[in-house]
Amino acid sequence: MPGQLSAPEALSPAFARTKRMLFQPFRFGLWSRLAIVALLTGEAGGGGGGAPNLSGIRTSGDDKWRAATQFFANPDWQQVQPYLGWIVAGFVALIGVVLLWIYSDCVFRFILLDAVITGQCRLREGWRKWRDNGRDYFVWVLAFGFCSLLLVGIVAGIPIWLAWRAGWLQKGEDHLGALIGGGLLLGLAILVLIVALAVVDLFARDFLIPVMALDNVDAAEGWNRLLAMMGMEKGAYALYVVMKVVLAMGAAIAFTIINLIVILVLLIPLGIVALVGYLAGQGLGLNWDNISVDLILVALALLALAGLMYVVGFVYSPGLVFFESFSLEFFAARYGPLRMRMFPAPPAGTPLVAPPISPPTAGIPPLLPGDAFPA
Repeated sequence: MPGQLSAPEALSPAFARTKRMLFQPFRFGLWSRLAIVALLTGEAGGGGGGAPNLSGIRTSGDDKWRAATQFFANPDWQQVQPYLGWIVAGFVALIGVVLLWIYSDCVFRFILLDAVITGQCRLREGWRKWRDNGRDYFVWVLAFGFCSLLLVGIVAGIPIWLAWRAGWLQKGEDHLGALIGGGLLLGLAILVLIVALAVVDLFARDFLIPVMALDNVDAAEGWNRLLAMMGMEKGAYALYVVMKVVLAMGAAIAFTIINLIVILVLLIPLGIVALVGYLAGQGLGLNWDNISVDLILVALALLALAGLMYVVGFVYSPGLVFFESFSLEFFAARYGPLRMRMFPAPPAGTPLVAPPISPPTAGIPPLLPGDAFPA
């Protein structure tokens, strides 16, 4: 059982736990499931691809772009009215997809916690187990996001409104010094606020989720218990934030380089397949300006993008497990329920050390070190 680990001291056991979980032994199924967790929690980013430049449709594309720019410059709402229902439905569907993604993120963060503690990642079972806790955390995330936007809007909006009321914005040349100084102060205030909100979000992801999961409480009660613990060790948690930022920056650089190499390698076969498909379509006289062909190409491009994103999540699995392990190793010594889950006590009656080896009896070979004890 570990002592009161500081953030730097939590690095070594976090590396050891990551190595044990992912490489001793290597389990492809575990990595494949962790890749899904990495994507749904947004811990691993993905890159996009491009489409071939087909000179045969350049004129048509230019005409469509020119028509679109003319419409937005001088909109004709009578043309939009027949499609207004579809536009509203598409907007509502987009909001629904975003909310569903955020909710999935909330549930999968509990699944990630359970996976790192147990060494097993079970997606369907984990969803059933943690969806109620994820729903409570989802409500907090929405409330926190709304309050964050409101705070940033107030901090940024009130000074701008006061400057406008004073006439500084209308006659900027007469108040250039005040506008520059005020703008710098406003930018600094917004930056400080954003950093403070980011720290709150960090504590929620790293520490609030274990409290909610293991104490089975909602976010409000979880924050009450967490703040009581943090109040006794403000310096330790401040050092943790600094360490987490430094580690995140280093990991971002390392995994960006690795992902770029992997994506470039994968783009070679994808490019060959795309070229073969394009030449085959040209040979068959395929009309590239056909809406059905365009939809098929978009679907294939999205499928390729999804595959690349999954590969990025797969590659990031060690980073995902390490950062979760680092948080848990630091927090376990300060939070009893987590410590008991990560470092369970041996069953009652189990000896802490192996019994001494008795002298060999005649006719019975001695028990050598490393042999199993007889039943």
